Amino acid sequence: MLITTGSATFREKIIISCLAAFAAGAAWPAAAQTRDTINRLPNTIYLPDAAPAAPSADKNVVKSLSALPSATLDLKGTAPNPAAISAQVQSFVAQNAKELGLEGNAAKLVVKSTRETLTGRYVSMEQRLDDIPIIDSQVQLTVSDQGAVQSVARNVVDVPTASVASVKKTAEVSQKAAEDIVWKDLNASGEYLEPPTAEKAYLNENNVLTLVYVVKMAVSKPFGYWEYRVDANTGRIVSKKDRAIKEGKHKRDLPGSPDLSAAGVPADREAALAKFNQRMKSMMPVDKKTAKVATGKGLVFEPNPVSSLNDTGLQDNDPPSKFDKAYVEVALVGLSEAGGKLNLQGPLVRIDDFEPGDGGVSRPPSTSTGTWTARRGDNAFNDVMTYFYINSSITYLQKIGYTGTRDLFPNGIAVDTDGLNGADNSHFVPGSDRLAFGHGCVDDNEDTDVIFHELGHAIHDHINVDWGGGDSGAIGEGFGDYWAISQRKQIKNGFQVDPVKVFEWDGIDACWGGRRADRLNARYDPNRTYGAHQSMGSFESDELWSTPLVSSLLELTGAGETIESVDQVVLEGMSGIGSNFTMRTLALATVAKAKALFPGKPHAAVFEKHFKHHKIIP
Repeated sequence: MLITTGSATFREKIIISCLAAFAAGAAWPAAAQTRDTINRLPNTIYLPDAAPAAPSADKNVVKSLSALPSATLDLKGTAPNPAAISAQVQSFVAQNAKELGLEGNAAKLVVKSTRETLTGRYVSMEQRLDDIPIIDSQVQLTVSDQGAVQSVARNVVDVPTASVASVKKTAEVSQKAAEDIVWKDLNASGEYLEPPTAEKAYLNENNVLTLVYVVKMAVSKPFGYWEYRVDANTGRIVSKKDRAIKEGKHKRDLPGSPDLSAAGVPADREAALAKFNQRMKSMMPVDKKTAKVATGKGLVFEPNPVSSLNDTGLQDNDPPSKFDKAYVEVALVGLSEAGGKLNLQGPLVRIDDFEPGDGGVSRPPSTSTGTWTARRGDNAFNDVMTYFYINSSITYLQKIGYTGTRDLFPNGIAVDTDGLNGADNSHFVPGSDRLAFGHGCVDDNEDTDVIFHELGHAIHDHINVDWGGGDSGAIGEGFGDYWAISQRKQIKNGFQVDPVKVFEWDGIDACWGGRRADRLNARYDPNRTYGAHQSMGSFESDELWSTPLVSSLLELTGAGETIESVDQVVLEGMSGIGSNFTMRTLALATVAKAKALFPGKPHAAVFEKHFKHHKIIP
């Protein structure tokens, strides 16, 4: 090449410049691979036929599974437990390490849980450094029975090998000291509701891994299931929240920091713990070895008095006689019989007493010699309502395929029918696997929508063990509302009054108004993050997710498809999406699962249509 300017020739300069540029270009990849900064990688989900999408701030990246060098994982014949599948999963991770951002990453993936699904297998892997988990860092995947990977959700921190020396790995603060810090900060003057726990973990703070204790401490005053993150070296409180997921009737009841405005002097923690342990010893659970399985009877509303009586003017303080025709006698199956008494303790549901209830008083579960005759106003009626409908809903899950190695509730679930210090709210407690119902205005247990909604939180938590972050707050509430409507649709008179109003009885106008699942004007903004119960002007964040689900349910069942098939699509869509997911990524995953479950059927097209109506899918 010869370039001249006037009489000057620059051949040598050009050659030298080109050689220098070539050398720099050749050296760039090696330099780029020398990483020394800890960094959270963009959340990414890999789905079938997904077009790559550019990420916006704090949002997910969507990629096609074809971007993975290997999209097969043969788990056929292996037992559904972490130890049995670990070798095959690690091989899959190694083959895709570069694409998943795990090449040269000192933090390794460890199989945490696995479960069979309706279409194959679900696997959750936890990222750990020196066998200590990194908070909110995991990879989830789903794979078909034929070994084809159906989805991969990556949410990891890049910990370059060169950066490991900067990470402090030992704790100067003891576990007991961390618990003391939390107790003191709470100014706890009540009793323990469950044993406290403190576990080490790494927290990514501005690209620095901080060793913390995750302390869980549930107390009656200030009431809550508090979760703290305490710096394991300085004792600094990094964050605190109530981890219970509430129904959200009142903004003051939303999860948050403890209200210490009326706090006094903290009680003695060791004495409180000793008292709790003594109380646990004194409580005599039903001996499963000697108890007999029995069937009893009881009265329930079917599904609530507003629907069954077709009376939208019904009020909480109406005379008892006005409700007489709303009661229905039902069979209570799976009960435990001991000492001639029937207990509402079965393999799927256990009515327990683990929270103070109305007036701050703890009330033991009711028993009977055969038939519960209690009516509203007597908490024994709430016991029966709660046991019957939760037992029915979990039995329904088994009917549609979630049984055996797919079972979402292999150990059942514990429920307190008179909890929350009597507050007008109800909640599910992740990590403790507890449901509790409060009173105030209409008792929450008198409306099946509340019972099914709260169980819905337990369902999504069991389907996806890493549930949290992103839009999960609004999605979880929206799914709970969907589950309430879908279950009520299968009950006599369930759709008699206002099919798409959620909490027809508990949410009468005189109480709090309830929510709806027909907000057709709601539109999704990909630049927002949707937490639980957020007001969006003309709709709530929860309704943005429940509406397309319920619209799909009504259209598909109206066209002759079964409720069971629609529920299966909604449930399977939540499996394998990891944490910090958005409405958009879950919508895409739901459509993909509809195609896998019902090829040639209208399910995928109908769900996609309604998600597009709300701009959730563009």
